[in-house]
Amino acid sequence: MIELQNLSKSYGEARAVDRISLEVARGELLFLVGGSGSGKTTTLKMVNRLIEPTGGRVLVAGQDVRTGPAWAIRRRMGYVFQEIGLFPHLSVGENVAITPTLLGWEGTRISARVTELLELVELDPSVYRDRWPAELSGGQRQRVGLARALAAEPSVVLFDEPFGALDPPTRDRLQRWFDQVRRRLGLSGLFVTHDMSEALLLADRIAVLDRGRLVQVGTPSELMRAPAAECVVELLEAPRRHASILSRFETAEPGGDA
Repeated sequence: MIELQNLSKSYGEARAVDRISLEVARGELLFLVGGSGSGKTTTLKMVNRLIEPTGGRVLVAGQDVRTGPAWAIRRRMGYVFQEIGLFPHLSVGENVAITPTLLGWEGTRISARVTELLELVELDPSVYRDRWPAELSGGQRQRVGLARALAAEPSVVLFDEPFGALDPPTRDRLQRWFDQVRRRLGLSGLFVTHDMSEALLLADRIAVLDRGRLVQVGTPSELMRAPAAECVVELLEAPRRHASILSRFETAEPGGDA
C-alpha cells in the first residue's frame, strides 16, 4: 500500500533522512519511532509531499506520489496531527465535510458521510454536527480530526503524534478506542510517535529511526525480544521499567512495601 524506496532528505550538508526503505501492507499500521531529530516526522511528511524528498521515491498503491500535483495527492490521504487543526470558523460538520466538498462530492452524499463518520467516532450527529470546535473537549476535537481525515475514504492515513497533547486519562481512552476503530476499518498507514509504549500497544510493526537512518523494523514482540541496536534498547527502557514497577505493586503483600 505504501512503499518508501531509498527515501532521503537533505538540508545542505545535513541529511535528515538517509535512504530509508520500508513497506506498509494493506490494513497495516506501521509506527515510526525515534528520538528528537531521528527523521520520523520528516519521513511522514514526504509521503504526502508536505516536504519534498531529495532522493528516492514514495509509492502509494503502486503510484509515485510525484506524478501529480501535491494538493491532489494530499486529498487522497487522510492526515491526523497533534494540533488537530480544526477550522475554528467552521462547525464540526463543516470541518468533517471539507475534503469531500473540495473534491466536488454531491451534497446529500457529503451529509450522509458526515453523519456516518460522527457516529463512527461516537459523537452523536444530532448533538455535535452544528457545534463549534471551541465548544469541544480536547478528546472530542481529536475524534473530529480523525473523522475529517477519513471523510474522503482515503486509501492511506498518516498520523503525526495525534494523541501527544492530551492529558494521560484522555489519551489512554482515545488510544483504546482508536485501536478498535482502525482494526474495524482495516486502515493502512504510518503513525509517528516519540512514545514507545504507545507504539508497543497499537502498532502492527514498528520502525525505529536514529539520526535519519532505519535501524530496526519488527513487530512489538520482536523488538522486545531482540532489540538490534543500543538506541532501540534505550527506547524500550521506559516501558520495561514501568511494567516492572507495576508488576511489583500487583504482587506486593497487602500493607507491605512494593
